[in-house]
Amino acid sequence: MNRARFHILLQYFKENLISEEEWHELLTMIKTGRYDNQLEDDILISLDSMGKRNNWTTDIEQKIWAGIQNEIKTPSKSSNYKLWMAAAAILLMMLAAGLIFFKSEHLQSIKAITAFKKQDILPGGNKAILTLPNGERVVLTDSTINQLANQNGGSIIKAANGILIYKANALAGNSETGEATFSTISTPRGGQYQIVLPDGTHVWLNAASSLKFPAAFKGKKRLVELNGEAYFEVAKNKEMPFIVHTENQEVEVLGTHFNINSYADEASTKTTLLEGSVKVTAQGNQKVLTPGDQAQINKNTREIKVMPVSLEEAVAWKNGYFVFNDEKLESIMHRVSRWYDVDYEFEGKQGNLSFLGVIERTKNISSLLKVLESTGNVHFKIEGRKIIVMP
Repeated sequence: MNRARFHILLQYFKENLISEEEWHELLTMIKTGRYDNQLEDDILISLDSMGKRNNWTTDIEQKIWAGIQNEIKTPSKSSNYKLWMAAAAILLMMLAAGLIFFKSEHLQSIKAITAFKKQDILPGGNKAILTLPNGERVVLTDSTINQLANQNGGSIIKAANGILIYKANALAGNSETGEATFSTISTPRGGQYQIVLPDGTHVWLNAASSLKFPAAFKGKKRLVELNGEAYFEVAKNKEMPFIVHTENQEVEVLGTHFNINSYADEASTKTTLLEGSVKVTAQGNQKVLTPGDQAQINKNTREIKVMPVSLEEAVAWKNGYFVFNDEKLESIMHRVSRWYDVDYEFEGKQGNLSFLGVIERTKNISSLLKVLESTGNVHFKIEGRKIIVMP
């Protein structure tokens, strides 16, 4: 069983975005026990080391199973559905515990996460700007549902849960010239947003990113342009390949799930495939990826390297987590800067520190920094929206 796929389905369930087909897939994993017992064991072991297993999980289980028993006593058509929803929720709550571990020379458990008392910075959220073909800019937030535009029977709808939905014939273009019209959705630092494109493709846009796309896909291909990072679930259309242009590469697919990280301040562009198949092209060189592969393109040499990677790590941001896998402090601060909309600077010499762990992106910045500080090898000072990193 693909652990990353299980996490993705759980996240859909948590956000109430899960489809009927995806729900049955998740249900089968849980019913048959194919939800990775080792993962659950790891979580329980970690909770034991934190001294939280007995009380914390017992309280959760008692509440959830009380709800299950209530469903059993009052059966209905949806009882079985709710029963397994509750079972999934137990593991989901465990995953949401915000467990994190530090690695310098040895791994050690962090027993508590506490907030800085004097200053703190909230995490990012659902916010973006939509620039329409006529240059009009629309601010998108997490607020109420709005219909933003209506033309030729189509519409652009801003849903209440951070999703922008383009209907298939919304703003289909100039009927006289036949020229395509393009819109751009951009997230600031500290922002993220989702968009359903006119063909049904679902895109998750990370912080400090932008996606340029046509109001309607016409011709022989579906072309979009990405700056930053995005996760794509491409609607299948064998007659019209879906192509993502970035500064350093072109990714071509028919229908699949993949993640592209193409920030200008990163040394390489990374394309990670979760499902299906994609072709990555850079300066005439091509590589075809299979699920679990990541193509890395050096921005200086444009050489394509393909290697197996952790899918959970590659899409952790989309699922609401920071995942550090022996990651250097400067790389971590890059990501912290984008998500919390802060600047940072290093004072003094920093050791060769690397970190391994998981923490929710919904935590305030102090929770993350305090954990890193717990090693005793690094310290932080918050000055307004700047983080000073000290040895």
